[in-house]
Amino acid sequence: MFRCGLGTHLLKNRYGERILVFHSIDVKGETKLNSRYIAQDYFEELLKFFKAHYNVISLDAYYAGDFVPGKLNIAITFDDGLLNNYELAIPVLEKHNIPATFFITTTLEKKGFLWADFLDLVTLHTAKKEIVFEGNHYRKNSKNEFSYNGTTLKNRCKYLEYEQITPLFEIFATEWEAIIAADLDIYWKLMSAGQIRKIAKNPLFTIGAHGKTHANLVEISIENALLELRQSKINLEAIVQKPITDFAFPFGTYTSELVQAAKKEGFSKLLLLDYNNSSDKKETVLRNRFVVNPYISKELFLSSLLKGSYR
Repeated sequence: MFRCGLGTHLLKNRYGERILVFHSIDVKGETKLNSRYIAQDYFEELLKFFKAHYNVISLDAYYAGDFVPGKLNIAITFDDGLLNNYELAIPVLEKHNIPATFFITTTLEKKGFLWADFLDLVTLHTAKKEIVFEGNHYRKNSKNEFSYNGTTLKNRCKYLEYEQITPLFEIFATEWEAIIAADLDIYWKLMSAGQIRKIAKNPLFTIGAHGKTHANLVEISIENALLELRQSKINLEAIVQKPITDFAFPFGTYTSELVQAAKKEGFSKLLLLDYNNSSDKKETVLRNRFVVNPYISKELFLSSLLKGSYR
């Protein structure tokens, strides 16, 4: 419809409330690695459109219900804490005076990268066609993913504790050395403590927690999940020297037990992707988010955003 000039009515502003979640910004919008990257130019194009047509507010204002009737009210968030957020996203946000919240994974004392970014990069750049992990033979499939019995290696890792994933670091040690030597920093480096501290001092921005190792808290033991919640808060508060009250669940998944535990730890804003059930919408600390899709046109993305669904 948009290609034929018949879809403009789908972009007509309407009342709504959306929290957008971005992950990473690069120069060209790389999609061979994963679905998390959009180009800096496109990011700025979206922000300019948002500011011209919508009501763009901070996450605090969103939770406070500071909405404008008849407009789409949106808050901007970023997950993971990659360096590219600092280098490419923040200058654009500052240029257009748009607030944002950055949810940081505090894995600095571990490896200095997130396991998912590691796996995406080594999978793309390895010459290996087969590896053995957990005693199973994972082979490259038609989509260039390591797979065993229909389950990709990456999806398998979403169900594991961080320490169970670490053998992959040795399996792909040679590939990782080559990646570190190559000009690929934008796809894996995390923000430094100094950069996180600088963001926290900017009144436009807020720092939130995103777990310690980016483990799926629903799939690991409750004891380790509670440690992930607690330690990520402690680590970030030590860096920014102020309370951290916002938390985004890794992979957007949660349980009622985790919600109650997070509240006890002092988190007053909890971000997820989809609600487990309609009754959770009444939980005042919970809010769902809308993921940016890099594979579709701007017009189709905006119409989906207004509608609140890609379906």
